[in-house]
Amino acid sequence: MNAQEITSYLAAPYIAVVATVHRNGAPHLTPNWYRYDGKVLTLITRTDRLKYLNLQRNNRISVCIYDPPVASNYVAISGTATCSDQDIWDEARRIIERYRAPEEVDDYLARWKTEPRVLVTVTPERISTRASGRR
Repeated sequence: MNAQEITSYLAAPYIAVVATVHRNGAPHLTPNWYRYDGKVLTLITRTDRLKYLNLQRNNRISVCIYDPPVASNYVAISGTATCSDQDIWDEARRIIERYRAPEEVDDYLARWKTEPRVLVTVTPERISTRASGRR
């Protein structure tokens, strides 16, 4: 896939499987909602989640997005992550809007604002893809 095809593929509301590195070096995997703007991938997490704590120690991250049930269609992004708790709510709304019905977005956002949330921005260093062409 070229850059435009990757951006188009990632526009679908698939689930991103996010890999961070445990203290002992083992991978830690979690499913997440995300948004990709053609340059960076963003997701929201809580500061009491293991993935956030892992990123504070080691900001290396990998993300795999695939469309079920055809696991041979995927985009895998490896790179570094930065976490911020400043000015995150516009992006949080954009992420929620990808996955929830319009009438649910405000309630989700309101709940998230009561939690210790951060925006994780993934800067890709490597993007791998595979598209089987079959759906």
